[in-house]
Amino acid sequence: MKLIEEDFIDRNKAKVFEKVEYLVVSVGTSYEPIVLNIRLLRPKRILFLHTAETESTLSKIVKYCELEVVEYEKRRVSETSPLDIYQEIKRSYIDWGKPGKMYIDFTGGTKAMSAAAAMAGAMIDVQLVYVGSNDYLTDFRKPNPGSETLFYIDNPLAIFGDFEIEKALALFERYNYAGAQEKLGELKENIPDPSIRQQMNFVYLLAKVYEAWDALDFREAFAYIKKLNHQLRRDRMMHDSFLLMDCYEYLEKQEEILGYLNEIPEMLKKRHNIDIIKSKNIMHALMFTMYQSACIREKQEKYDMATLLFYRLLEMIEQRRMSHYGLYVSQMNYAEIRYDKKYQPAYGELDAKGQFEYFKGKVKEIKMELFGRTGNEYLPEQVSLLEGFIMLMALGDPIIHFQGKRENDKLKRIRAMVYLRNNSIFAHGLGPVSYGDYTKFKNIVLEIFKGFCEVERVSYQAYANNIEWINPLKSKNYVMGMGGN
Repeated sequence: MKLIEEDFIDRNKAKVFEKVEYLVVSVGTSYEPIVLNIRLLRPKRILFLHTAETESTLSKIVKYCELEVVEYEKRRVSETSPLDIYQEIKRSYIDWGKPGKMYIDFTGGTKAMSAAAAMAGAMIDVQLVYVGSNDYLTDFRKPNPGSETLFYIDNPLAIFGDFEIEKALALFERYNYAGAQEKLGELKENIPDPSIRQQMNFVYLLAKVYEAWDALDFREAFAYIKKLNHQLRRDRMMHDSFLLMDCYEYLEKQEEILGYLNEIPEMLKKRHNIDIIKSKNIMHALMFTMYQSACIREKQEKYDMATLLFYRLLEMIEQRRMSHYGLYVSQMNYAEIRYDKKYQPAYGELDAKGQFEYFKGKVKEIKMELFGRTGNEYLPEQVSLLEGFIMLMALGDPIIHFQGKRENDKLKRIRAMVYLRNNSIFAHGLGPVSYGDYTKFKNIVLEIFKGFCEVERVSYQAYANNIEWINPLKSKNYVMGMGGN
C-alpha cells in the first residue's frame, strides 16, 4: 500500500492547486482510495460519514493515516437517507465557519451516500473530488493498483448558473431588488462564461438602481444608472443581443428622470425646499416616483402602503398647484398671493385688499357648503390636504374644475379619501385598507393626477411608461437560463 500511495501522490500532486483545510469523506467498504486522497490533500480537519457497516473501514483509515483525535470527527448516518447526510455536512460547514477551502470526497459509500454528498457540495458550493480509475478489476471490485487518479468535479451551478440566474430574476420580478442584487453579485463574479457574466452585471446594476430608487436614495440610484448606461453604450455595437440592450432607450429616459431627482439632496441641504416645489421637472419626477412606488406596492398586495403613497402624490399635486399662486403649505403668506385672473376673472376687477377679502369669502363659502359650517375665521399658517384643495377652488385653479366636474363633488370625494387614509393602520386607525377601498382611493387620485398633468402640459401616459421599472424577464433578449446567449 505504501508504494501505491507514493505513486499516487507523485502522479497527482500537480493537480493540487491549493491547501485543503477541511475535508468531508463518505466511507465505504474500501479504505484504499480514501487514504490516498487524505495523504495527497493533507487536510487539517476531516469529517467522516460512515454507516454501522463501514465503521471497521473507518478504523483502518484512521490507523493507516495515523490521525489524531483532534484531526477528525465521525458521524454515523443512514445510507438510505440523503437528508441525514446533507444535514451532517451542512452542520460541519457552519461549525467550521463556512470555510472557502473545504472539499468533499464522495469516492466511498453507497450510491445514495455519494449522491447526497455531491448534492450537498453543489448546494454549499465547495470543491467535489473523488478517486477513480480507467482500469477497474471487476473480479476484485477494485481499481488496478497504480491506476488510481484524483478527479475534480466542477459544480454545475457555478459553471452554468442557470438555476441561480432564474432565481435571481424571479426575485427581481417580485421587486425584491435586495435579494436579486445579492444573488446577481455572486453570479457576475463566478460564472465562467464572460458574456453571461457581463449580462448578469447589467441586471445587477439595474437592481442597485431600483433598490436605491425605491428607498428614495436618489444620489445612489443616479450613480448606478449612469454606470449601467455607460456600459450598455460601450457594448451595444458589438453585443446588441445582450440582455437589457433593447431597454437602453428607456433606461436613458430613466437616467434623465433620476438626474432631476439627484438635485433634491443638495437643495434640501441648502434648505431650498420651495425651489424644489417651484421646479416643474423635479416635482414631476418626484410625483411619478410616488406613482410608480404605489403601483409596485399594489402588485405586492401592500394596499395600506400603496394608499399612503397615493395620498402623498395627492399632497404633491396640492403643493405644486399652490406654488402657482405663491403659496406654500408649510409657511403660508397670504399677503403674497399671486391671483390669476385667467382662472378666476373676479380677481382682475379688485385691488389687493379686495382680492384677499374675496378669497377669504370664497374659502368660507366653500367650507359652509362642504361642512355645513365655516369653522375658524382665520386662515391657517399651515394647511392640510383638504384645506389646500379648498383654497385652490377659491382661486379658481383648473385642477378642481378639470373635466367639468362639479367642484364640490370633487372636494367631497377628496374628503372621503382623507378619511380613508386617516383610518389606515399606518395613520391613525387600527385596521388595514381593503382592496375595494384602496381601488376607490387610487382611481380618484389618478383622475386628479391626470387632470394635473394636462394642466401642467405633461403627457401622463408617456411619463408613466418611461418611469415604469424594467423587468429583465420581459426583455426580448432574455433566454431561459441565459444558456442560449
